[in-house]
Amino acid sequence: MARPRLVSDDAILDATRRVLAESGPARLTLAAVGERAGLAAPTLMQRFGSKRGLLLAAATRSAQQVLPEADEAASRHASPLAALRTFLLAAAAHQLVDLGNDPEVRRQTQSRSDAVLAACERFYRAAQTSGELRPAADVQALARQTLVSWTGALAVTGLGPPRALIAEQLSALLAPHR
Repeated sequence: MARPRLVSDDAILDATRRVLAESGPARLTLAAVGERAGLAAPTLMQRFGSKRGLLLAAATRSAQQVLPEADEAASRHASPLAALRTFLLAAAAHQLVDLGNDPEVRRQTQSRSDAVLAACERFYRAAQTSGELRPAADVQALARQTLVSWTGALAVTGLGPPRALIAEQLSALLAPHR
């Protein structure tokens, strides 16, 4: 009879996301994730097959969490632009690991990008309605620019912490449209 799982897959994937956010993909190990989740590395191998399997599971879950996180940010703020900022900072934790040209990771990356783009468009339309954003602002173009800036802030090094860079770039991007 199989022993019951005391730590859920979701808890493991949350631990994976936290290790990625704190240490980056180069330092992510099964031992580090296992320590954070309270499990041994061999248990992670048994459940996910490999480090790649763990990362793909984390990427799949991450892409599914983007829009609910946008909804949560919207519910916490009266200002759509404040909600957008909160959402983008929270979504930074969904940074995906580059596993080369792995087609599954590329699909998950595209899903995450599509979800972030849709959330940005939604926040910008609400900001136009509330008067925080000029009515003439091109919402689709602004959402694309935000996605590119957000993705770039997650990728560059040496310019400070990604969350600070995201906040700085968002402010600069929005300034002409307010």
